[in-house]
Amino acid sequence: MAKQTVSDASRLSDELARVTRELVHAQDELQHSHQRLTALHRLTDALASSSDEDGIIKVLVKGLQSLIDPALVGVARSQRTQAWIWSDPQNREREAQARRYLLRRLGQSPSHDAESSAPPRGGRSRHLRLVPPSASQHAIQEQDATLGEEVSLALGAEETGLLLVQMKDQDRFTPREREALETVGASLSLALRHAQTQQQARAMALHDPLTDLLNSHAFERALMRELSVGLRYGVPACLLLLDLDFFRIVNDRLGHAAGDHVLKMAADLIRGTVRDSDIVGRYRGNTFAVVLPHTDRQQARALAERLRECVERYPFAIEDGQVRTTASIGLAAVPDATVVSIAEWMMVGDAALNDAKAQGRNRVVFHATNPPGVACAVTLSCAA
Repeated sequence: MAKQTVSDASRLSDELARVTRELVHAQDELQHSHQRLTALHRLTDALASSSDEDGIIKVLVKGLQSLIDPALVGVARSQRTQAWIWSDPQNREREAQARRYLLRRLGQSPSHDAESSAPPRGGRSRHLRLVPPSASQHAIQEQDATLGEEVSLALGAEETGLLLVQMKDQDRFTPREREALETVGASLSLALRHAQTQQQARAMALHDPLTDLLNSHAFERALMRELSVGLRYGVPACLLLLDLDFFRIVNDRLGHAAGDHVLKMAADLIRGTVRDSDIVGRYRGNTFAVVLPHTDRQQARALAERLRECVERYPFAIEDGQVRTTASIGLAAVPDATVVSIAEWMMVGDAALNDAKAQGRNRVVFHATNPPGVACAVTLSCAA
């Protein structure tokens, strides 16, 4: 009887130990699940709070490291020829392979020249960038074997994307981790779509909807920057105001649709004629404005004359034929003793433009400040 009691006690002790181990294991699993859910919640919140594309990718990489500790993360979009790639440890060849793989999966075939010229973008201190191919520019045609776990990204009616995650040990990718990755993919899709919408809204707020040039508000901000530099450091800059001559006749005789088409072509012509560093905007109606940074009067006049000749020679093609027109251009430079605000700078430019029209149009007129002695003499003459 004593032996039976000892045996029962031993079995009960073993059972208790087994239940205790199961409880500890379940507690560990519950703790790990809680940690995963917390990390997932933080990641999705951070993605939703990010407002630009690069920031979203950085948040994604940092969050995935806390969530599943990946060896490689890649994101690609079907309308791009570049992909964001991060790997741990950094491996250029593996990153280039992942990049080619992602773009092929999305139907992209980037040229090696375009790839090699793509500048890296800064990311976290370790690295995160838009990856160029490896230094050896041979055409590697890898088989499309799966490189990792993939999640499709829904980025809109005309664009798709792909999230690729490669684990240090692919065999340990658990079903729960795959479910978490699907949730991350959905949040990433929403974040990228929201960022694109925000970017488009910002662009619309700064650009004229007809010509896609800077609108008057955005142009005035650029004008203020150049004026501030001119006033503080004496760096020259010029303002160019260009008016299409007799443009009202185009609207009256051919209609506003034809007039709008001429304005769009004129905007493209101006944009293509000035330098990349110059800033072009639509000032009002058929008047365009250009800021010429680090440009003196002589250089500005030469550019304005070239632009005037381009407008005069250009055949503005419309549905009913061609429109030929000319341009009157007024120029105003800083630093200028009479200009201490953008309103005064624009007023001086307008005066020069009006002088160009008064002198017969199709010409460039530069506003010249009267020397102090001349201005004083004029004042005394008026007083007399």
